[in-house]
Amino acid sequence: MSGDDHPRQRLNNELQKIYGPSTKDHIKWDINSRGPANASTWHARVYINDMEYGYGESNNKSGAQDKAAAKAYDSLMLEKSSSDI
Repeated sequence: MSGDDHPRQRLNNELQKIYGPSTKDHIKWDINSRGPANASTWHARVYINDMEYGYGESNNKSGAQDKAAAKAYDSLMLEKSSSDI
């Protein structure tokens, strides 16, 4: 998987286009796990300007973040295309 195909990288690249060097001031992650250590489920939420843009869950932290980032990217692109009308 190349960097451009990775959900978190794709989201970061798009946010860099919008916010430039201050991107980190506009994005926040809320990540936690639930359940026993041998069978926990990870939950990730990504917020852009304090608004939830994506949620994901997986049996590992990275997978949950990737799912949340993919949803956030899709939401951001939908929002962006709506404002171009």
